[in-house]
Amino acid sequence: MQLDHFAICANSEEDSDLFFTNLLGLKKVRNFIVSSELMKEFFGIEKEQKILRYENDNIAAEVFITDDKSNSKDSFTHQCLIVNERDDFLNRAITLGYKVTKVSREEKDSYYLFIRDHYGNTYEIK
Repeated sequence: MQLDHFAICANSEEDSDLFFTNLLGLKKVRNFIVSSELMKEFFGIEKEQKILRYENDNIAAEVFITDDKSNSKDSFTHQCLIVNERDDFLNRAITLGYKVTKVSREEKDSYYLFIRDHYGNTYEIK
């Protein structure tokens, strides 16, 4: 089994670009609209939906643009991403204004790291 992509929401294309391109370094490869009829069949929501796709050689994300001020209401669901140079990544996330949770590991010279995007999606960073 292999993961093709994960799907997540963002309030705007600008927020999405900032997170997935500027912070994660993924390339936006396409954007598309799913008709309200298909959205109703897929998800039970009758609303035309704009989706952006970002990828690199290892991962792909499809971002559903809400075009509103809503936020994620789920506190536990998260994606875990492995990055190179985690300390540099952490500093970049802080500079870009993302909420960062850094918790020291007991008896280890290491830490747990979670980043929350502007929509409220949570990412564990290893």
